[in-house]
Amino acid sequence: MYKDDYASGEHKAVSIIVCAHNELENLKRLIPALLTQNYHHFEIVIVDDRSSDGTEDFLKEIIKKYSLHVKVVTIEDTPPKMDPKKYALTLGIKAAMHDYLLFTDADCRPFNDKWLLQMQSKFGAETSIVLGLSQYESAPGFLNKFIRFDTFYTSVQYLSFALRGMPYMGVGRNMGYTKQVFFDNKGFHPFMDITGGDDDLFINKVATNINTKIAIMVESQTISVPKTTFNEWFIQKTRHLSVGKYYRSPFKLVLGMLSVSHFFIYLFTILAIISGEYLIFVVAGFLLRILLNLIIFRLIIKKVRYNLNLWIIPLVDIVYPLYYILVGFNALRTKRIRWK
Repeated sequence: MYKDDYASGEHKAVSIIVCAHNELENLKRLIPALLTQNYHHFEIVIVDDRSSDGTEDFLKEIIKKYSLHVKVVTIEDTPPKMDPKKYALTLGIKAAMHDYLLFTDADCRPFNDKWLLQMQSKFGAETSIVLGLSQYESAPGFLNKFIRFDTFYTSVQYLSFALRGMPYMGVGRNMGYTKQVFFDNKGFHPFMDITGGDDDLFINKVATNINTKIAIMVESQTISVPKTTFNEWFIQKTRHLSVGKYYRSPFKLVLGMLSVSHFFIYLFTILAIISGEYLIFVVAGFLLRILLNLIIFRLIIKKVRYNLNLWIIPLVDIVYPLYYILVGFNALRTKRIRWK
């Protein structure tokens, strides 16, 4: 079942925490991928959150075979005024045997058997938070291409900010932190009752330029299954973006300015075309922006081996201002959202 660990480097004992609500088919793929990681010193904590699809019976069989490496926490009900995902994660963290924690979702899987090794290697004496990169599977259709671009663009933002010493979010599909930093900062308080934000709100609260590192190489990445319908994706994005209003003010300001600038670039270009004034300068500036985007994104895609075709970037970039209006404003005004 297990391959030999790498001969060199420090190997920390790690607990991998996965929350699952009716994720039977995904767990059948994820758990074997985790068990065959090229690493010895780890456990897998599966939090079975009110599942009714046969997950419980499947996990019982897994424990019979791999009791030394798999632990199950079962949740029957979520207490009032507590977000189910944050409650599940909190119980999983409490049940974890080790101080170093890695998180992924049930519909994810590591790119290869070196994921655990690469992610844990980023922890250190001062590093208690590791922000990873997660891609989505490729599939036919424009929605899939847009989702993958959106995920890539978001990743570029939060990882770039982290590199500049301003970490503000991570993604629960691939990240890690220590039990100590979780409990020292009172866990998900004061947003335990807010749906969403179990990853980015916590990181926004506790991450600093000293305690945070990023992991971007392909060996440290995960890949997950994207939504296949616009309605499912719209609900997911609304949930993700709705927690942005709880970010610390400096990050809200900078990220808001980035979104607004993207919108006004297209607005001013359209107005210039209609009026005819300064048209050549506006169009030249617009084309220069597209060219710089292609050059920069190509370097990043090549560096992290991201599955995204360059030709789709200008096309999807045009749709982005509509995305800001449609999803962004809906996320700001919505009050009733749910995890599962």
